[in-house]
Amino acid sequence: MADHSVKPNTNSRLSFTNQNHNVTKREEEKKKDKKCEFEFCKVCKLNHNQGPRHKYFPNHKTALSSFLSRFQNKINDVRFFLRNPKVLRPQHADRNRFWCVFCDTDVDELDSSFACENAINHLAGGHHLKNLKHFLWQYGGKMDQLDKYRISETDLTKWEKKCESLKVEAMVAPTEGSGLKYGASNELSIRYLIQDSLKFRTLVQIFMRLTFRIQVC
Repeated sequence: MADHSVKPNTNSRLSFTNQNHNVTKREEEKKKDKKCEFEFCKVCKLNHNQGPRHKYFPNHKTALSSFLSRFQNKINDVRFFLRNPKVLRPQHADRNRFWCVFCDTDVDELDSSFACENAINHLAGGHHLKNLKHFLWQYGGKMDQLDKYRISETDLTKWEKKCESLKVEAMVAPTEGSGLKYGASNELSIRYLIQDSLKFRTLVQIFMRLTFRIQVC
């Protein structure tokens, strides 16, 4: 007796399976291509298509160490004036500049009364902290070293108090060695400081003699 039962078409099943496999493979390739788009690494100063794994490569780690070390040297210079506030001479204001690599910002001191005043406030700000965290996350720095590349609120407060003390001393004794030796702040409007009292007395005597002679004539 002939068997008239319908047998399953294995070829159609295999074809359907192959189609699904091809679709999945194409999707994976698209995702792979999307992840490997070229991006610029500001630490290594090159374009790469290695994705997030780039920050784990030895060459990048070496470049990152040098990058952070250079910035730390700059911030150490700023910290000197954080500990020892100095009045900024107006003619030196344009030389007192600070480039923040984390914020891509050029901080100038054209309106500052004290050396590195704007740089200190920038490094203590919330915007800088936010950019610093993003940089370390993106390029592979250690989050427990944040304080190396910023200024704390405590240090900022101490610096502000020292600056206020210098201003008060300058107003009370502008002709004595008060620590506020050069320039003038916007608030004090001190233009000239005469520290040598002997020279000052000599100038007064000369002025009095000239005045007397004019009156006599």
